[in-house]
Amino acid sequence: MALLEKANRVAHQFDLTDDDVRRCCAHFINELEVGLQRRSPAVCQIPTYVTEVAYGTEKGLSLAVDLGGTNLRVCSVDLCGDSTYTTKQSKITIPTRIMTAQKASDLFHFIAEQIQHFLQTYHQELLTPDKAKTAELLSLGFTFSYPAYQNSINSGILLRWTKGFDIPDAIGQDVCHLLQEAINELHLPIKITALVNDALGALMFRAYALPLSETRTSVGAIFGTGTNGVYLEKLHNITKELEGAYPPASNEMFISCEWGSFDNGLLVQPNTKYDTSLDQVSVNRGNQMFEKRVSGMFLGELLRIALVEMHEDPEVGLFREFREDAATEADGKIPFFTQWAVDTSILSIAEADNSGELLPLRQKIADALSIPEFCIGVEDAQAVKLIANAIGKRAARLAGTALASVILKSGRSLVNPHTFPVDEDSNTTNRALIDIAVDGSVVEFYPGFEAYMRDTWRVIDGIGPAIERRIRIGISKDGSSIGAAIIALIAAQQFQNGSNVA
Repeated sequence: MALLEKANRVAHQFDLTDDDVRRCCAHFINELEVGLQRRSPAVCQIPTYVTEVAYGTEKGLSLAVDLGGTNLRVCSVDLCGDSTYTTKQSKITIPTRIMTAQKASDLFHFIAEQIQHFLQTYHQELLTPDKAKTAELLSLGFTFSYPAYQNSINSGILLRWTKGFDIPDAIGQDVCHLLQEAINELHLPIKITALVNDALGALMFRAYALPLSETRTSVGAIFGTGTNGVYLEKLHNITKELEGAYPPASNEMFISCEWGSFDNGLLVQPNTKYDTSLDQVSVNRGNQMFEKRVSGMFLGELLRIALVEMHEDPEVGLFREFREDAATEADGKIPFFTQWAVDTSILSIAEADNSGELLPLRQKIADALSIPEFCIGVEDAQAVKLIANAIGKRAARLAGTALASVILKSGRSLVNPHTFPVDEDSNTTNRALIDIAVDGSVVEFYPGFEAYMRDTWRVIDGIGPAIERRIRIGISKDGSSIGAAIIALIAAQQFQNGSNVA
């Protein structure tokens, strides 16, 4: 079989038709509704107990700790009350021994020590003896990007680890309590006032930075190493028990979907043999099935699996001159033949390279897969581009489906799209109907990711072209830490005002 004919057949397996999109959206909305009624093993719909969005008028100094992956960030944010702020930040790589520690205390003492080092470097004045008074404790927002069921705004029970962490001792424990204990042992003048996931942090950061006259941000999403979404839900739709406190006058609350586990049973999601192969070698087989089709942690591996199959098929002959036994690497491992050794950047290059000879893509294949350049012809690169583009497009359309589902579930798309004036010539609005904050390497660096999502919205009932053009998306780059600090301040004020369960 000709190489490009085979590549086209493989690529078509990743097609997500408009009918597929509508089916996925309907099923997604159903899982969102179930998650609001009871604790669901699929889309968890975790209450955050955050009931208001930032308006840019907030003032004060607070801290944030962001445990989002292999790096730990600590920052302080001083909000000026006019949508501006000043910040100081530090970042450190978390040692593997800490990510896989035997005791939870090892991780949380490590975090507390980094907070202490940060204060010693940037805020020595906060470590004076008089700051130990309870009334002067500094608020801290803890960005914790792992599934944790929140039973208040500043507590959450860890459900499971992802992204390479494996500390069984921490599962089932309150991560805020664990960190507060470690902070107290170092006598730091800090109180954790909010537990925040990265999607909510990105949302709040964007909302704070928007001019006061703009539509407030109501949806946040992460499309990076992992994926998750948050949205503002009406309180009367949340019928499962809310254990924590929140302002009694509230009528909405931000909900964290934990949508990476959407449709784990694969009732509506697309599934190819390449998806199956990836799932079988993953550490969480049968779980996070949506994430395995959307997030950056998996897209490169999905492409690698498909390319290896084509290379090993003698009738196809992708990279025909390349042989594993003839290849050499310093560490003895060739990325092309090594599980999880290929990242998503190759898909981004494939999407962007429209040159005749595909020289940028061929160079990337050589660098990322360790395949000699003489083994990579134009036809080889064309085959890689076909499959990479299909995988990336499917990921973006699935991402668009998830966002459409929370938009429809929130009811914000029901507002008359003609409420605000439209500039027909530019096909843009003077004011958005719905504002979405996004963050993550995939949505930021994959060319056309937003355009593919918008194509998806236009074919979904309840959104369509009229609503799609009223949806505004903004990159909230690395906003989760600053957003967590903003939420920490709001939460501290909430505690001072004596919030009660409504």
